[in-house]
Amino acid sequence: MKIALTGGGTLGHVIPCLSVMDTLKEIDPNINFFYIGSEKENEKALVTDRGIKYYSIKTGKLRRYFSLKNFVDCFLIIIGFFQSYRILKKERPDVLFSKGGFVSVPPVIAAHLLKIRCITHESDRSMGLANKINSRFCECVCLGFKNENLKPPKYVYTGNPIRRDIKNLKRVKGERKLILVLGGSQGAVEINELIYKNLDKLLEYADVYHQAGRFLDKTIKREGYYQTEFIGSEFKDVLARATLVISRSGANALSELISVHIPMYLIPLSLNASRGDQIENSKWAESNACAIVMKDKEAFLKDICSIITNDELLAKLEEAAKRLDDRDGSMEICKVILRKE
Repeated sequence: MKIALTGGGTLGHVIPCLSVMDTLKEIDPNINFFYIGSEKENEKALVTDRGIKYYSIKTGKLRRYFSLKNFVDCFLIIIGFFQSYRILKKERPDVLFSKGGFVSVPPVIAAHLLKIRCITHESDRSMGLANKINSRFCECVCLGFKNENLKPPKYVYTGNPIRRDIKNLKRVKGERKLILVLGGSQGAVEINELIYKNLDKLLEYADVYHQAGRFLDKTIKREGYYQTEFIGSEFKDVLARATLVISRSGANALSELISVHIPMYLIPLSLNASRGDQIENSKWAESNACAIVMKDKEAFLKDICSIITNDELLAKLEEAAKRLDDRDGSMEICKVILRKE
C-alpha cells in the first residue's frame, strides 16, 4: 500500500501528519509513504529526517481579507495544483491523507481529479478555510473535537493525533518546579516579551525552559533558564518534567498536553492575528477546568505565580485533564484511512 501525506504552512500541520504515519507503520510496516509539502526548509527537514520522500510544491496562502498578495498567491496555487497532479499521477498512491493548511488544497483537488481516495483532518473546534475547501473533495473529514452539526459518514470524530512517545509519557518531578514555555515553530513575540519582562520573578519560583521560535530576538543566559529556537527529540523529556506549560492554544498542542495531564496557562492568538480558532479552543479548555486562560497581559505575572505556588490548584488542573476523552486520535484516524469501501 502507498499513502501520500500532505499539509503544511506551519509545523503544526506537519508534526500531526507524521504522528499518523508512525501509527500506520505500527499497523503495517510495509506501507510506503511520500509527502507533498511547502518549500519551507524546516518542514522539509522534519519529513526527510524520517527517511520519507518529500516533494515541494508552490504554495499560496488563502486569505479571508483583501490583500494584493492574494493575486500573486492565486498563481502560486494554480502552479501548486499542476505540480501536485504530476506528482500524484506518477506515484499513484492508494490514499491521500491531508492535515490541512493552505499547502494541502492543491494536492487534495488533484487527488480528487485522479480518483484517489482523500481523507482530511481538522484539529480545531471550528473548521479552517483550507479544510472547508478540502471537505468538498474528500471522502471523509476527521474531526479533532466533537461537533454535533457535522454528521457521519462524511464527518467522523476521531480526536487529534498524539505523538507516540508523548502518548505513553510518564511524568517525573525534578528538584525544582519547571515552567515550559511553548511559542510554536514560528515563535510567539507576545509570549516571548512576557517571559523576558517577568523572568527574574518567575525564576524565584521555578526553572524556565523557553521555546522562543525562529524569530528569537535576544539571547539570555541565566541560572535556571534555558532558551531554544525549537525543541526537537528532547521534547518528551522536557514535557515529562514540566509542572506548568505556558502556550498558545493551537488544537494539536492542547490535545498533546491534555493527554499527559499537564496544567496549562493559555495565551490564544487574538482575532487580529487569526480567525479565532485558538480563542474557541481555549474557551473549551477553560470550560473543562484543565487550563487557565490569560485575560489581561498585566495579570500575567500574578497569574503564573499564583498557579505555580498552589499545589492544590495544579492537582485540580491535572485531574480535570484526566477526566477528558482519552481516545487515541492517531489510531482512530488510521482506521478511517485504512477502511475499505
